Amino acid sequence: MKSRWGIYLTERFPVIPNFLIALGITMSAKKISGNSNPGWIPILLSLFGGMVFLAQIRFMDELKDFEKDKVAHPERPLPRGLFTLEEFVGFIRIFNAFMVAVSILATMIVSLKAGLYFAVGAFYLFLMFKEFYVKDWLSRRPLMYAATHQFIIIPMTAFVLECFLPDCIESKEFVWLSGLLLFSFFAFEVGRKLDPSAHPVLNTYLRRYGKEKTSFLLLILLGLAYKSGEQLGLLMLLGPLYVLILLLLTLLWWAPRKFKWIEGFVTLFLLLAIWGVPIVGSFQ
Repeated sequence: MKSRWGIYLTERFPVIPNFLIALGITMSAKKISGNSNPGWIPILLSLFGGMVFLAQIRFMDELKDFEKDKVAHPERPLPRGLFTLEEFVGFIRIFNAFMVAVSILATMIVSLKAGLYFAVGAFYLFLMFKEFYVKDWLSRRPLMYAATHQFIIIPMTAFVLECFLPDCIESKEFVWLSGLLLFSFFAFEVGRKLDPSAHPVLNTYLRRYGKEKTSFLLLILLGLAYKSGEQLGLLMLLGPLYVLILLLLTLLWWAPRKFKWIEGFVTLFLLLAIWGVPIVGSFQ
């Protein structure tokens, strides 16, 4: 019989997929930096920081979305009582300490800038958890809500790239990698919420903005990600997938119950955005 943590990790924070996200971003930053032999310490620091960051986002989201989940997703671990709210508050505090530790380690091992970028990301994550102290205002503006919650990618990209490329924030590589990840994750956020039967309390983009505007938004975000990826040599990797998603979006009109096809290929676009640079680099 699985433990509570085994159940939670299986359902809400599968370790291997999240590790692959952190590893892909780390390997992309390493390849872009041109630093072919950075040693294991920057790689491990970037990986550990990425995993702590992803776990903290998940814990904070569980607590933040508890009231909505009780209505729309009562089967999830927290609403069904697998853990208490107090336990999750404790988990968040523990991972706050981990984030402080990563920031200190980055300052000591890499540079003051690396530690500062991670600290900025940690502080921004705290503001996200508090919904920037304007929860009601943001809740009435789903697109603004989503945008404010995607900008966290910028300081975290700066942290990972700084582990391999000093003064990375001044480089064009930082601009393109940040754009690629920011817009790909944003597109994933939109693309995974296309279920026409989703509970009204979730206030999805499809329900709020309709098929036309949601499709347009998704194509704009993927297009911006594609243009950023093009600067990093991912033209042939992301271009055909963008065209395929464009065609699949017609499913929203003639077969809306097949929205999972769109979600699946948007997810694939995100995975290729994360891993594309090292994949393409391995063939050069």
